[in-house]
Amino acid sequence: MTPPPLLRALRPIAATVLLLAAGAACAHGLVLTAQGEGTHVSGQVRYSDNTPAVGIFVEVRAAEGDGPPLAEASTDAEGRFRLPAPATRPLRVIAEGEEGHRAEVVAHAVPLVVGGTADTDAAVATLRLLREDISRLESRIRLQDIIGGIGYIVGIAGIAAWLAARRRK
Repeated sequence: MTPPPLLRALRPIAATVLLLAAGAACAHGLVLTAQGEGTHVSGQVRYSDNTPAVGIFVEVRAAEGDGPPLAEASTDAEGRFRLPAPATRPLRVIAEGEEGHRAEVVAHAVPLVVGGTADTDAAVATLRLLREDISRLESRIRLQDIIGGIGYIVGIAGIAAWLAARRRK
């Protein structure tokens, strides 16, 4: 049974709309970076297009179990946060934004020297920037991801064509 001409004409339009909508759906995922620094947990929340996520609710919990939050706050104008929490053990940091956005990461403690000096503070700041850069690189869409997605779609279309050919026999 062949579909009516109107449905055949609408297929390319529907496919185009779905492809364009998929990009918009992925445009604003939350990316969270966090690390423990002595008696605080600090980090940054941003959207996947690298704009800062301003006013996002952030909470810190123990990495193990579902206990009560140890600390709660919102991000500042740069998407950064700093919460008082004992960073002597791994902590789970959760960021929740509007429209159901949510990101979660385990923050590990950065070893600090007691009576920190300017060199220690600079090293911690450098480590924080390195972790943010790594997070940005991991969240980028690369050409191999795009080619893999296209290959996946072509593979599904091939299976559908094969099944359709088997039914005609």
